[in-house]
Amino acid sequence: MKKTILAVTILTLILCGSCSSDDSDRVSPQFTFFEFDKDVLLPALNEREISFYALDFDENIGNWELTLSDGQKDIPVTLSKVETTTFGWVTTESRLQKIYFKAPAFGGGDYTLTIKNTTTNQTYSDVFLVRSTTFNKVLPGAVDVLYTGSNTSYTIAGSREAEDYLFFQNSTNTISEGITTNGIQKVLLEKKDNSESFSLEYNLDSNDNLSFTIPPSIQVGNYFLSVHYTNGLSTYFIKDIVVMDQQTPVIASANKETFSSEETLIIKGQNFRYKINHDLLTTKGISNPQSPTYLVFKDANREHTVSFGRYSGDEFFDNINTDGTELSYKIPVKSEAYIFTDREATYFEGEMYIQTAYHKSEAVPVRIDYQ
Repeated sequence: MKKTILAVTILTLILCGSCSSDDSDRVSPQFTFFEFDKDVLLPALNEREISFYALDFDENIGNWELTLSDGQKDIPVTLSKVETTTFGWVTTESRLQKIYFKAPAFGGGDYTLTIKNTTTNQTYSDVFLVRSTTFNKVLPGAVDVLYTGSNTSYTIAGSREAEDYLFFQNSTNTISEGITTNGIQKVLLEKKDNSESFSLEYNLDSNDNLSFTIPPSIQVGNYFLSVHYTNGLSTYFIKDIVVMDQQTPVIASANKETFSSEETLIIKGQNFRYKINHDLLTTKGISNPQSPTYLVFKDANREHTVSFGRYSGDEFFDNINTDGTELSYKIPVKSEAYIFTDREATYFEGEMYIQTAYHKSEAVPVRIDYQ
């Protein structure tokens, strides 16, 4: 009899242990929400799928509760599919996921999606808009900016309909296509977290490109960008944009004004490296986007650039100190140089300045005599 009781007890413990293990396996990890595939959608007459990106999102659809609200009522939505993409980061073994949910037809408005995992009770909410018209081409910096490499981007999912660029205070940016340029009344930035709006100065060029300026008074953060017309209509950029603070490089001094081959140019000042505020990015902790620095030599004919890279290991990256207050550049011998003013390639005479992200320092005079 005692043996029977003992056997039953052992079997019960094994079964309970197995149940406990299964319960643990069903608890999903903490997920990271990145962004909607589009932050501004068009109205829909029928049911549709809306998608967003995440990391460590539990593939068990039954472990999720999704609610969608327009501020007055909840709209029923159903999680329909979790896809694992090929996109990843070196800082995590997890792959980027694209998640789809089905929503009934609904019109214009501001909508909040709330995502809750029922095994961890982790809850996250994010906002998207539905507007009558949208556009998808916004370039950071004016269209004639020479150094396209300075247009800092942070990639969420590789090739996208609209790239994830950073936009800077006191920068001029361009809507290159997708809008009507007749009858524009105003261009607005609308803060994503509270819908506060700010009117921007704008200009139209002969190619129907609209350029707008983000003033220094605009706070850093996430915004929706829109163009409004005198007929009461408006159109919105399909992505929200991240506004970063202005960090203009300043040249305080150079060790000399005239240099010869193999001498070292040393510039001192501040903001020689743009420090990106990663707290504003959804990829914080798993990616490390950086902005390059350029030393630009300018004469009456052209500009010549030396790139100091974005990351450790790039050429000349270590030529800027950690604080971004000192830059050094060894003047090459004539046979290895490419910065010249004269046709005989014997000297350069003009100015030099530093560019980081969007902004440039004031120029200072410089001459190089090659040997």
